Amino acid sequence: MRQTLTLLLALLPLISFGQLTTSTAQSPNALVQNVLLGSGVTVSNISFNGVPVTIGSFDASNTNLGIDEGIIMTTGTVQNVPGQGPHGPNNNNDAGRDNSAPGYPLLSSLIGGGTATFDAAILEFDFVPYSDSVQFNYVFGSEEYPEFVGSTFNDAFAFFITGPGIAGLQNIAQIPGGGGPVTINNVHLAETNTFGTFPASNSAYYVNNNNGATIQYDGFTEVLTAESAVQCGETYHLIICIADAGDGLYDSGIFLEANSLSSKTPVEINYLLSQELYGSPDIMGEGCVTTTITLDREPEVSANALTIPINVLGTATEGIDYSNIPNSITFAAGATQAQFDFDAFQDFVFEGQETIILEFLIMDPCGNIVPIVVELFIVDDPLSVEIIGNVMLCPGEPVTLSATTLGGAPPYTYLWSTGETTPTITVIPGVTTDYTVTVTESCLNATESNTFQVVVPVFPPLILNHTPDITEICPYIPALLEAGAIGGSGNYTYQWSSSFNTNLGTGSSINVVPSTTTTYTVTVTDNCGNSTTETILYTITSPPLVLTMSPDLEICPFDSVFISVVAVGGYGEHYFVWTHSGETTDGVWVAPGSTTLYEVSVSDECQTFTVEGTMTVTVIAPTADFTTSSTTFFNDFPITFLNLSEDAVDYEWYFGDGNTDTFVHPTNTYDEPGMYFITLIATDEKGCTDSIVKPINIEEEWYVYIPNTFTPDGDRNNNDFRASTVGVRSLNVGIYNRWGELIFTSPELNFIWDGTYQGQYVPDGTYTYSIGFITNSGRDKKIRGHVNVLR
Repeated sequence: MRQTLTLLLALLPLISFGQLTTSTAQSPNALVQNVLLGSGVTVSNISFNGVPVTIGSFDASNTNLGIDEGIIMTTGTVQNVPGQGPHGPNNNNDAGRDNSAPGYPLLSSLIGGGTATFDAAILEFDFVPYSDSVQFNYVFGSEEYPEFVGSTFNDAFAFFITGPGIAGLQNIAQIPGGGGPVTINNVHLAETNTFGTFPASNSAYYVNNNNGATIQYDGFTEVLTAESAVQCGETYHLIICIADAGDGLYDSGIFLEANSLSSKTPVEINYLLSQELYGSPDIMGEGCVTTTITLDREPEVSANALTIPINVLGTATEGIDYSNIPNSITFAAGATQAQFDFDAFQDFVFEGQETIILEFLIMDPCGNIVPIVVELFIVDDPLSVEIIGNVMLCPGEPVTLSATTLGGAPPYTYLWSTGETTPTITVIPGVTTDYTVTVTESCLNATESNTFQVVVPVFPPLILNHTPDITEICPYIPALLEAGAIGGSGNYTYQWSSSFNTNLGTGSSINVVPSTTTTYTVTVTDNCGNSTTETILYTITSPPLVLTMSPDLEICPFDSVFISVVAVGGYGEHYFVWTHSGETTDGVWVAPGSTTLYEVSVSDECQTFTVEGTMTVTVIAPTADFTTSSTTFFNDFPITFLNLSEDAVDYEWYFGDGNTDTFVHPTNTYDEPGMYFITLIATDEKGCTDSIVKPINIEEEWYVYIPNTFTPDGDRNNNDFRASTVGVRSLNVGIYNRWGELIFTSPELNFIWDGTYQGQYVPDGTYTYSIGFITNSGRDKKIRGHVNVLR
């Protein structure tokens, strides 16, 4: 058996403080051999069954996971995919990915209840322990927490072990102290969700990750240890597996601690460098690093002296590259620790990286000689420094200079010619200047220097050529204004403006059509911010064309009125066009029936523009309207007319019977029945009028009186139900009981109902009547009502 303590940092993800990082760069075989495997165990026959992205390495330094690094296996993905992987923060209630992959029968049997499993990831291998026990550390986490505690979505995982002395297949993912298997439904806080209310279960081993900053899973376990008794030197099989339960959603994962798969060894070997100059505990710098090797053994095996032979191998030469290392090391009787030191020499010969391999030949509990290997490296990388800086494009720009150091031994010290002592400086020289940095490394205080020249550019003056001033008689004549810059640093930008508009364009030319004399300004700026400004005067010699319109007018509907325009200025003769009629005079007659806006276009002999003028003729008039005091009219009865007119002050009424009136609300009486037409003429303060005609129908007087109660009790008063009429020539009555049954009818004008039906008095109560009648003037009417019968 050959064991090695060679550093594996190069194979693991780079450390990311405060956040989980993962990698799928290593194969499952490399993950077991290089990451999971610790001391006292050899492994073989490694296989993995699952989607490739469900297994990888992780680094959880400075997270709340409890394990710094190791192997991660999930039911979805180990990659950093938002809303899917295990990477924090915990900002998603249903993180996960359904890979549509099969489950694992052993896990389906483990959770029981007929629940199917999905998206299984299965890592298995043979191992040989070299003591009587084997163990490794882990954390189980899941997005099923806490909503699906107590449900069938009890995502499953297990560590199945089989081999000599173990009955069948045993799951060693167990709660300490015999608390049963580690599952979602067996490790949680007190929870109430849609599946019920559940008391806390093994909550001392549960971490509530709600709003956690580094891990996505809603909850996970404390760091637990899976362990089993084994027989020294025998071969065992271990299956590490995890799967979704119930469906492929909401992922779960297991984190296996690096180098924790181990079996107890009789001697443990550690080493410590006096300085970690290269960020690694395995690399020695020539001339300034001492390595201390420490061997420890348990007190119960320390009664006798123990000598351990040491083989020294590697590319480095003893006595030249490093001091002498003993051929063996001895534990004195009763001692539990033994140590020795050796140094790396400075030989002033560049040899690159060299190795020192120490083999400690130790007998394991099985009686085998087991070399425990310590591999160290010696580095004599010569110091060099390079300055990287950006180019100054414009005078006055800051330039950042960064010293990049290779070789030697960090930490480095820096000294710039400016006196600054940081790796990076910022300078703003006024002229071309050289900057030198001297770097000193920390092992032998060796120094190296380098120089960087910052060139300050010098540009010719910025000059702007442009279109000369322009003079025209008429306005609105187009012109192209151009500007061209030379000198400066190039990459010019232009800005055009005038006294009327601050942003006319940003090109090297603009098209203008001025209405009046205008000064145009152009400013050019180069890419260093230098600018210059020029102006172009566009002069128009003709005065502006100005219109004076007739004042706005108020007229009655369709009255005629003259409107006009007076034009002054412009060039030469004036030309007029009225938009509403096409007339070409300076004034026109109009007679609108409603308020109208009139527009005239005026041009001059330039014919390059028009000026529009407007004026409004407002038509005003009252609105005549009226109603009557009632809807039924009889001859010889007075009728009041209610005036509803608006904006009027005088009124003329014509009642259709020869009568007239000028009151606001007059009254008129008609002698004879018939149809009459009422006319109202309303006049406002300006003499404008409006009229309206409405008909009314004057009827011959009629009247029907119906009592509401009678008492058919046989005395002399109110024994029957009858109607009293005036102006009615025929009548038809029907009386109904409460169920709508006709109990009395009569076509007689002077009908009488004695309160009986089919020879019997009707019960006391309320009865409905319907009476249709024709007046003497031939009008057909109908009335309905109720009568009370009381006996």
